[in-house]
Amino acid sequence: MRATYLRFPAWTQHFWTWQTGKALPGQKPLLRHTWATYLGVTLALFGAGLALSTAALALLFPLWYLALVAGWFLTVCGERMMVLVIAHQALHRRFSGKARTDGFWGETVTVLSVFHTFRDFKEEHFDNHHRREIFATEADPPVQFLLGLGFRPGASRERQWRHAWTVFLSPVFYWHGFAGRIVSNLRSRNAARLAGFAVWAGWWLSLPFWFPHGVLVLFFAFFLPVILFAQLSALLDRLGEHEWLAERNPEFGHRFYTASNTAARYCGAPVPDRALPFGPQCAAWLRWGAATVFYHLPARLLVVVGDLPSHDYHHRYPSTPEWTTAAYARQRDIDTGPEGPEYQEVWGVGAAIDRVFRNWEGRPVDAYADR
Repeated sequence: MRATYLRFPAWTQHFWTWQTGKALPGQKPLLRHTWATYLGVTLALFGAGLALSTAALALLFPLWYLALVAGWFLTVCGERMMVLVIAHQALHRRFSGKARTDGFWGETVTVLSVFHTFRDFKEEHFDNHHRREIFATEADPPVQFLLGLGFRPGASRERQWRHAWTVFLSPVFYWHGFAGRIVSNLRSRNAARLAGFAVWAGWWLSLPFWFPHGVLVLFFAFFLPVILFAQLSALLDRLGEHEWLAERNPEFGHRFYTASNTAARYCGAPVPDRALPFGPQCAAWLRWGAATVFYHLPARLLVVVGDLPSHDYHHRYPSTPEWTTAAYARQRDIDTGPEGPEYQEVWGVGAAIDRVFRNWEGRPVDAYADR
């Protein structure tokens, strides 16, 4: 599918690599971030989003609501990159390559995003999810999370999707997510983190007492994107992250045990063919443009952020220093081999979730009925 984007000029191809998440065969990175520049860009996105939303609500200038929505996009994108890229690479000790620096920034970005503590994140992801005997099984924390939300192997695909929409709109889901974040932070034994969390939370909670339209700013510029929208993003990511509970292929051995449960998740659709007649081609371009602008691009910015499209490459090579250029590194591995089993890919966040629901549809339900 990525080859259909070659219909666009060559100078645009690096943009399409970023937007879809998939590099072209033989393509080289246009830009190689260091850990410091990646950190700077991510913090700038997050900070700019908060500032833009805050200014829009405080000043209520003409078209303030458009600035507010743009601020939401920047805030959620920056927050999810802080957690899923910076904190994630830090707990793997591959962010800067220095344990103290990685620990500092892992704590810092999880405070700014009001996420679980860096220690709790490490215990869930590094100490459990990446263990061979736990990965993608019922004992894996993400699977337990989904089961706790009421998703059930054995239920029909249509029922799973109906339940998903119920959860997406459920105040209870958002409350539990928010409470879990707060409790994780308050139970921290790290005095510096507790102090940082108190200052950051205290700043935002003080706004209603002195800042113009402070209540609106607190809720719409901070709580809504940083807590609620990010919680929805995390669920959409988790639902399609792996083919949870799927059978492993014993032929893949101990090194590539994740390959049968993990596929790349790309954000794009086939570009309309030049051979189409004029009328159908115009209609195809309208459909493609609408899908790109209102589905695939928001998914790339808000859900499958950073190096997540190539998450399968991360599980094959969790210690790779090429996490800033993962799309290109994954394609190079394909071009030269690959060393392990053939890579899998799925196009569209919804398709990735649907893949899990289809796999669960035929599974026995008895083992999960009482959860």
